[in-house]
Amino acid sequence: MIATEVLKTIVLGLFGLTILWIIKIIIKKEFEALFRAILVSIFFGVILLYLNQTKLEMISWKAVRQEIFPEKAEAFTYVKDESYQAGVRYIRYFFPAPGPEGSDPGPSPRLNLSLDSNGKHYHITDIEPVNKVLAKLGLPPVKAGVKELSSITGRSTDVNRYRWDDYAMGTLILERSLCVNKNSLERYHCVVFISVQGRG
Repeated sequence: MIATEVLKTIVLGLFGLTILWIIKIIIKKEFEALFRAILVSIFFGVILLYLNQTKLEMISWKAVRQEIFPEKAEAFTYVKDESYQAGVRYIRYFFPAPGPEGSDPGPSPRLNLSLDSNGKHYHITDIEPVNKVLAKLGLPPVKAGVKELSSITGRSTDVNRYRWDDYAMGTLILERSLCVNKNSLERYHCVVFISVQGRG
């Protein structure tokens, strides 16, 4: 990744050089290279135009691709439950078992997980799928991935669970399961439960 302002400065310099190249070609009357020089200047001009209008602060191929060709939002169904216990706010989201594409309930949200070196625990290293779900729920994003909770606590009850203690709203717990798309019979890791415990 590279800062947008840094890349903008580099591209502006290259665009300036192509303009000088075109001027040199015209002065020396080397018109056989003019078309190529114009194409190169248009290329850098288009990139400069994009960098001037983008809201991205950091540029990467993935970020640019998602901004230009945004992915179709994945539809999913959830049930929300909110309560207070001892003055602490609890918000819980339950995701029903997935149905076929386009059905109600729709497929449960997917997760990208990384298997650890001992082949026992799945960790969340790619937070993008988690943040997409949180955004649809109207919740703040998480800032970093976490390990499967059972790998930290050693308890079997914490298998398939993930916890963010430094979450913006308090403590966030996510529980996963293995889902099956009933149309394609594809099996995938999915979100089945999210809870947010406010700070007391």
